[in-house]
Amino acid sequence: MPRPKISTPSYLLHKPTGQARVRLKIDGRFRDVYLGEYGSPESREKYHRLMVEHYGGNGQGPAESVSTPPADSVDWTVAELAVMYDDFASRHYVNDERYRAAIGPLVSLYGSTLARDFGPKKLQALRESIIQRGQIRSAKFDDLGNLLKPGEPLGRGYVNNLIKSVVRMFKWAVTEEMIPPSVPEALRMVGGLRKGRDRRVREPEPVKPVPEEHFRLVVEAASPHIATMLQVQRLAGMRPDEVTIIRPCDLDQEGEVWTYRPNSHKTEWLDHEKEILLGPRAQELLKPWLVGREPDEYVFSPREAAEENARKLEKRRKQPKAKRVPLSKKRPPRDRYDDRAYRQ
Repeated sequence: MPRPKISTPSYLLHKPTGQARVRLKIDGRFRDVYLGEYGSPESREKYHRLMVEHYGGNGQGPAESVSTPPADSVDWTVAELAVMYDDFASRHYVNDERYRAAIGPLVSLYGSTLARDFGPKKLQALRESIIQRGQIRSAKFDDLGNLLKPGEPLGRGYVNNLIKSVVRMFKWAVTEEMIPPSVPEALRMVGGLRKGRDRRVREPEPVKPVPEEHFRLVVEAASPHIATMLQVQRLAGMRPDEVTIIRPCDLDQEGEVWTYRPNSHKTEWLDHEKEILLGPRAQELLKPWLVGREPDEYVFSPREAAEENARKLEKRRKQPKAKRVPLSKKRPPRDRYDDRAYRQ
């Protein structure tokens, strides 16, 4: 019986980055190996070298005399690592894309650097670049390029978080056996920016409670939906993203004090259930909104608020409604408020 033919993997283009790639089976798993700029002599050379190492140059599957190279024996560049990490992180960190703010400057500075050669000195240089870029981005210039107004410095905590994102990317690369563990271990030795030690970054201002008189004015001016949400949030000490997702099924209304268990919250990645206690005042605010509500229906709905506002405008109308030229359709209101809509 003839041995089944295994075709040689193709030299492919990764369109989003312009990188050449080839898909190889390494340690029993198929992986995309990035080769450099598509069409460049260097990428072609790397492709042919991998074919010889991996297939013995005959295109008929791995040669018996050539062992499959371990993943960390491939000379991954920082740009290649960043492309693969972005694919992983976009699925893993579904509600947080801040890591991309760090990967962009990293690839710009060190995209062609081998990932195994990225050390503490380069990480510190990246941090300097991020600080300078932040100041330049917010600066104002005239038509001749003269500086009119210096840029606002980035926050110290923000810069530290970006650097942590970079280190996290290299830690992930170790779990994928792309680089040796010594790389992220060395990067961890770079300490974060200390409070008051660097004038080029901004210290965060302490978050203080809103004065009671200001809060009352906002509640009086807000719509009934938003006014109730603001008061419930303040009474219960909730986060904005917790008050926007209240549903009857998440409320335990037994006893004098209700318990609200949000189906999603900021610290759910710690794998524990959060409980928020609602006293009599918060209960009185919520009760009218629970009447006739389905168990899995959001209590505060932008769609209902828009319909209620339209009815009020219709009642105030004094002249007959004129025919208007149809405009492009706007996106209909959602079933619940998100943080952005709530802030507005």
